[in-house]
Formats: sequence, C-alpha cells, structure tokens
Amino acid sequence: MSPGVFALVAHLFGGATVEPAAQQAAPEPPDSAGCAAVWEARVVESGTAEALPGARLELRAPGRTSPIVVRTADDGRVRVEGLCAGEMTVTVTKSEHSPARLTVALLDPNTSSRIELEALHARHSEHVIAVDVHGETPTSVSASESLAGAELARGRGKGLADTLAGMSGVTTLRGTAGGMGKPMIRGHIGRRNLILVDGIRHESQDWGIDHAPEVDPYSADRITVIKGAGTTRFGAKAIGGVVLLESRPLPQRPGVRGEVGTVGFSNPLGGGGSARVDYAPTRGRGFAMRFEGNLSRHRAVVTPRYALDNTGASTWNAGTQLGYSSDAVDFGVGYRIMRARGGICTCLRISTPEEFNRSTLRGIPVDVGSYRADFEIERAKQEIWHHILFARARVKLGRAGEVHALYAFQFNDRKEFDVVRKSVEGPQFSFGLATHAGDLRFEHARLQLREWSLVGTLGATYSHQTNRFTASTTLIPDYRQNSWAVYDIERFVHERVELEIGARYEGLHRVAELGERDYLGQQAGGRLDAGTCKASGPGGVCEHIFNTASATLGLLARPIRRAPEFTSRLQLNSSARIPSVDENFMNGAAPSFPILGVGSSKIGVERSWGGESTLQYDGDWLLVEASGHAAYINDYIYFFPQRLEGQCAPLSCTSRGPLPVFAFTPTDAFFGGGELRFDLRAPRLPFGLAGSASWVRAVDLRADAPLALVPADRYWLAGRYYFPDTKVSGRGYVELNATAVARQRRYQPELDFSAPPPAYVLLGAGAGVEFLADQRIFRLSLVGTNLLNVRYRDYTSLLRYFADEAGWGLQLRFSAEFDVAFAEARPKTRGSRDARARHLL
Repeated sequence: MSPGVFALVAHLFGGATVEPAAQQAAPEPPDSAGCAAVWEARVVESGTAEALPGARLELRAPGRTSPIVVRTADDGRVRVEGLCAGEMTVTVTKSEHSPARLTVALLDPNTSSRIELEALHARHSEHVIAVDVHGETPTSVSASESLAGAELARGRGKGLADTLAGMSGVTTLRGTAGGMGKPMIRGHIGRRNLILVDGIRHESQDWGIDHAPEVDPYSADRITVIKGAGTTRFGAKAIGGVVLLESRPLPQRPGVRGEVGTVGFSNPLGGGGSARVDYAPTRGRGFAMRFEGNLSRHRAVVTPRYALDNTGASTWNAGTQLGYSSDAVDFGVGYRIMRARGGICTCLRISTPEEFNRSTLRGIPVDVGSYRADFEIERAKQEIWHHILFARARVKLGRAGEVHALYAFQFNDRKEFDVVRKSVEGPQFSFGLATHAGDLRFEHARLQLREWSLVGTLGATYSHQTNRFTASTTLIPDYRQNSWAVYDIERFVHERVELEIGARYEGLHRVAELGERDYLGQQAGGRLDAGTCKASGPGGVCEHIFNTASATLGLLARPIRRAPEFTSRLQLNSSARIPSVDENFMNGAAPSFPILGVGSSKIGVERSWGGESTLQYDGDWLLVEASGHAAYINDYIYFFPQRLEGQCAPLSCTSRGPLPVFAFTPTDAFFGGGELRFDLRAPRLPFGLAGSASWVRAVDLRADAPLALVPADRYWLAGRYYFPDTKVSGRGYVELNATAVARQRRYQPELDFSAPPPAYVLLGAGAGVEFLADQRIFRLSLVGTNLLNVRYRDYTSLLRYFADEAGWGLQLRFSAEFDVAFAEARPKTRGSRDARARHLL
C-alpha cells in the first residue's frame, strides 16, 4: 500500500474524531444545543514542568455519543470549545510517560487544568536530543516492538521468552525444564541476541542454548525488542537482535507509590505474587528508594495426553534501589537477586536407541504411565542463584552535553543434579560465572548545522569475566576473558529525515584452561588449534585474541508532510561476532542439556553483511508495519545435528545413555525474511482487530541446503470487543485469538533425528478490565491458551524429540497500583469542584 493511500484512509475514516498533532481544531458539533463551555489544559512532565507536545487527550464530554480526540500543541496546551455543562472524563497518553485520567466538572464558562504526566524515561539535559525506540514517532532506524502498561501486565507470571512470543518475528527456543526457553529473533538463537536489564548486559551460561535467561520480567515496566543487528551500539552479541528490559524510573515527586499483584495458573497448576514499593521523602527532595520482590511456584506441565513428569519449578526475586535525581546530576545504586529451582523432564532419560526411536515414532515417551503432575522437584534438576550489583551516574556538562557511567557486577551460580545412586549427594555439575562490567558514554549536545541538527554518542565498555566449572565429566573449561570496545554513533536530524552513522571496534582476550581428559580428547578429535593451544601441566591452555569492527548506516524518513504518522526506515550494517566459549570448547552434555555438544577452537569470528527496510503507519486508530531483512553471514557458526554410525546409531553412546550429537561448524549462510503486523481500533466502534505474520528463510550456502532450527512460518490474529468506560471502570475488553504455525518443510532429512512436527493452530481467548479509584487502579484479567487442547510440538524446541507441548490452560491475574503524594497538591482544575487525577500506571 502506498504512502498516499495510508494518508487518504486515515483522513477519510478518522473524520473529526482524530486531530492532527499540535493543532486545536474545533471538535464536532455537540449533540445538544446551547453548549458553550470552554476547557483549556496544559500537559507537563511531573518533576520538570516541561511542556509535552503531541500528547493525546480523549474527552468523553456530556451530551456527546462519541469521544473527542485532540493533541497538545508545541507548548503543551490544548483548547476545546462548545462543551456542555456537566462532568467530563479526560484520558491523557503520551509516549515515554505514564498515562493519566482526569475527571473535570464543567460548571463555569471557562475551565482550565494543569495535567502532570510522570516520565518513564531517564532524565536528559535540555541540550541533548534523546534518540530512543519507544516514541509515537519512531526515531530508531531498526524495526522494534514494545510491551508496556496493560499489555505487559497481561503477561505477568510468564517467562521472558513466552512474554515476547506474541511479537512478530520473535519465537521461542523451548527448554526442557518446566516449559521455559530463550527468545529467538528472526531465526537467531540466544548467542546472537543480547539481553539488557536497565542497560546491564545479562551474563549467564550461554552453552545451554535453551536455558531460560535469569532475568525478572516482573521488574520491567517496559520490554522492547530491537529486531536486527544492534552490534554498533550494543556489541557483538547483538548480531541478531536486542531485548531491552527497563524498570520504571524512581519517583521524582515526594510520595509513596507501588503495585501488588497475584497470578494463578491452571497448567501448570500454580501461582505467585509480587510487590513493589517506591518511596520519595519530602525533605530529601530528589532522593528515592525502591523495594520489590516476587515469587512463584507451579507443578509439572500437563500435555493433552500425559504429564511431563518432574517439570515443576519455583522462583523468587528480590531487589532494592536507592537514587538521587536532579537536573544536573543523577546517581543510583541497586542490588537484585534471583533464585530458581526447576525439575528436568523425566522424558529426557533414554536408555537405548530403540527407546528414542520408539518415542519419536509413537509420539509418546517411554514409561509415560508412571508420569505424575505434582509439585515435587526431583533429580534431574537445576538450581540457580543470580546476583546483580550496580551503580550508575549521569552528570550534566553544561552546554557540552552529559556523561553517563555504569558499573555492574554479576555472579551466576548454577548447579545441576543428575540421577545417581541415593548415597551420592550434591550436584554433579557446578558453574560459577563472575562478571565485572563498566560502561562510559558521552552524549554531546546537539550542534545546529543550518536546517540540520547533529547529535551523537561516544562510548567505551570494558568487562572482565571468569568461569569455574566443577564436574566429574567434561563440558566447558574454566576460563577468564577481558573484553573492551569503543564506539561512536552520530545522527543528522532534519524535520523529515534522519541519517545515522555508527562504527564500533572491540577486542577480546580469552584464556581457557582444559583438564587432562578434556585436552587429550579434543586434541585426539582434531578440534584444537595448534597455534593457540599448548600443553600445560596435565592438561592444556588455549589463548585467543580477537579484534573486530562493525559499522551501520541508517535512514529514517517521513516522506509525506501532511502525514507524519507514516515513516520509512532503512538500515545497512556490517557486524562481527566473536565466538563464545562453548562454540570453541564444548565437549559433553549436562542434565539440562539433553544432547552431546561438540565445539572447535579453530572457529573464528563470524561476519555479517545485511540490511533491513521498514514501512510504518502509526495513527490514532491504525498501526500497520511491514519489514523485510536479509543478511549474508560469512563463517556462520552453525550448531546442527549429526547422525552417527555404530552401536547407538544414530545417537552417540555416553555414560548418561544414548544422546543426539550436535556440533559447531563454520559455514556461509544467508538469512532473509519479513514481518507484517497491524492493529486496528475502529473509530466510533467498540471493535478492534490485530494480527501479525513472520517468515524466515535460512540457507547453508556451502551445502546448498536449509539450516536447522529455523522457525516455521507463523501467523497470529486477534479480534477484540471493548466495553464502554464508566465512572469506576475502563479499558474493559474480551478477545478471541488464534496462532497458526506451519510445518517446517525446509530441512535436511538425512541430518535430523526426526521429521519436523505437523502444522498446528492454537485457539486463545482473554478478558480484562480496570477499576479506577482515587489514587488507585485495579486490574483484572483472564487469559486462556490452547483452549482446544491441541497436541503439538514446536520445531524450535529440543523437547520435540521426546514429548508434546502443554495442553489447555487458564491464567487469572489481579493487580492493584497506588500513588500517594506527599506535601504537594494534586493537579487542580480551576472552575471545577471535582478534579481527580488517576494515573493509569
């Protein structure tokens, strides 16, 4: 669809209900005569009193059957004439800010209001242009999608991968413990997707390609997925995409605010609760603190025909922050801890190759009659502690710009327990990963170049990481590594065109210490590079030095002056990724990793040359986005199955029984595909329709064959009915949705251990409502998944070799948010007897 058609459709269907940004057009004539009241309002940011242009105000006024929608001008003001006397409800929304609801009593001819919206972004100097990916008018040259507010609340209690699975282009590499997994972005698995929690790079044991990331989605107020290479800004691990988890900023005005919530699940049966309290004192203006925590427990997952024995799990998180914020300086310190225990499905235990073949052919695990759906967590199991300690600061440098600094320490303590004799106690595998990381960046003030503005960021990062592995068998070696990077991203900003240029150079020095058995075994297999590995004591030492460069060129354009909602984005990039330690040295299996993985120290840097293009129309009632991407990857590090000959063919005989073998091998690859998504809210009608589709094609160019573990085509469609708002409730809806996943027909039959599973369609439904009270908001939602109890398996799940996915389930969520201000009057409305601001947090 052409840009002109987008603009025409928006104009014809929007009518008088949708007002262009920064205009004060008169609303439609009132339904009753003699209405001459005037309402004026100014929308500002809480704490800074800065005007907020382009804020959207939806007015439900007396005497009108349809809402009036207007937007604030450049000075944050709006004026509406021809209103009838009575009580009017105003809902205010603005990107990067918490929404608010205001009840205004129109009793006088002229009524005015001051509305404050709380910022959901970090404070910036007025001399700096903040380039972000969250705004109503996008400023990122990469395609991105965010979850926040009510949409994010409907996913509370899920793991990170399942929370993101509804986004176009995002799927899940399903795990083997309690249904957890890792997000896949455009067909790229965990090592190529970076996860940042409040700007901190998440560090964990990457060798478990299906391990759930040890992050707490409850702590996030917004989750954003950047699709496509983000290596210039975020580093080598972002060659596939970036997941940003951002918590709500600490409050800037004195008061107490927070949220408590609970969630219950039917499959797996269980539930949990969460709480967050923010406190900002009256006397210590600018200081604030936060305490938060959550816990959950569930029993084993149940498929349509049987339980997945020993897949129960329990998790708890806790954290605290202390910070100070002012116009000139910000600083903060914090600590978070995560504790997780999860059973590993009994279905992974295979005694003979015949059992493996029988379970794949019958589609049912061996000895399934003894499987139970209980809360007990038995061997095999995993236990994890993850600690994060951080300190951050921002300093304003006058008109020069501002400096941001971040230090973080992470310690990932993983223990895995195998099935052993009762006399044996303790874990069979222990991992301790310690990471010190620092990030320093300078955001220079905008430079005016006639009609253009130049804004940019110059940054540097450094990290030191050590890993200690203890076990009676081999898997990954002990290692220590130091990495560093410098980067510069500059953007030329015009009224309708933005051009971005970025470059990054980074290096890594890694020393791996292999035990005797590990060193001799890999040497005999020809997997050690003689130039970097040498004997040392009973074992050996391998030392690698990598240096890489990445660059990006991006363009964002708003080609239609009268339709700024339409944007076109283009990005070209050359990205490099340094191999992770498992790709170089993996040699074994683990209870949570039901395959035998084999690496090679001869593997080097993989280089990607790619590009993407995105067209988007984002109006008040319609969002349409279409993206296409393509990349050629030289020396792509391919993790693929290998069928073996011998006694346990096609598996490998190991001390843990027969296991499938997967090996890391460099090849040349091509990735391409596209995404389409839309969200339609019919004007003046209580109906909505949303949908998405994604396609990925990946080819091994050397073998001229499809790559393994690439997601099949995926489609999602949802229809929603919205209930009218009342004085005590709002945003009520019921929804029916369906997810269709095609069968993956692009695969190599001679390599895989079983054919890809059949296509499937999952039916879902949901309903939700918000109840409003002074200084409080209550949310209630009910969600149903796989309501037809369909048997299915995912091609991108390692569990597909052993068992089905979960059957039907229900999730009931309730949360209450509160916001009590200290020593400051709530937003007042002159000329009204009743002006109540309710923040829809």
